[in-house]
Amino acid sequence: MNAFNLPADRTFTKLLQELADLSGAIAPVAPRDNAQIEVEGIGFTVIEGVEHDQGTLAYFCDFGAVPDTGQRAEILQRLLEANLLMFGTGTPSFAVNFETSRVLLMGRAHLAEIDAQRLLNAFAQYANQARSWRQTFFLEGQNKPSGNQQHRLRMAQEN
Repeated sequence: MNAFNLPADRTFTKLLQELADLSGAIAPVAPRDNAQIEVEGIGFTVIEGVEHDQGTLAYFCDFGAVPDTGQRAEILQRLLEANLLMFGTGTPSFAVNFETSRVLLMGRAHLAEIDAQRLLNAFAQYANQARSWRQTFFLEGQNKPSGNQQHRLRMAQEN
């Protein structure tokens, strides 16, 4: 089996339907290659991989806007520091969408290696982290991001 010859039960469309069933959301119908999903009040975009990324999905968790304050540089630095702490195979990373100026936690998974429940569990963890970030921007106590906080993000990806 390779990325271009996935078993019938590992399709992107079927995974989206399973996510919808598990989360109680309405299954996205169009366009076929992406979906907007809300988990615990936080928006996620899930996109089917194409061409050299066929057999994968990319996900984007909307953490929110970077505040336009005097601490903006520190907030962005914390996101970069979090990327370093989370760095690893299959782990998500932070980015700022240049079109919206919103922080995204983004990652990619192989359809053959992920199931809807595992993905929904990870999304629930990411949603929790997004709500926390929206309150503190990882600046709590002006300490560096805790290893425990970043460990939780990494564990969500693995579960």
